[in-house]
Amino acid sequence: MMGRNTVYLVDDEPSILRAISRLLRDEGLDVRTFESPSDFLDSHDPQTPGCLVLDVSMPGLSGLELQRELSARGSLLPIIFLTGRGDIPASVKAMKQGRLIS
Repeated sequence: MMGRNTVYLVDDEPSILRAISRLLRDEGLDVRTFESPSDFLDSHDPQTPGCLVLDVSMPGLSGLELQRELSARGSLLPIIFLTGRGDIPASVKAMKQGRLIS
């Protein structure tokens, strides 16, 4: 399926990965799941188009730290954050670290 965008889903909760990936696949999207930001970084090809659906809070490298690392690498991959434990400061930090696409 070359040329199709991929939704990269990173979350440390297997049940969340299964549920969201099933929902996205049912809509006809290509989905690749990762249980940690490190797993994603180890296998992600920056030339593959898509977007990243990312949990904010994970053990080890957090979602915000992954966002910062991708930005440092020059990635333009759009990120959608998910969290069950969100707060306003984390939301503001995510928005400030991101880029607006026009």
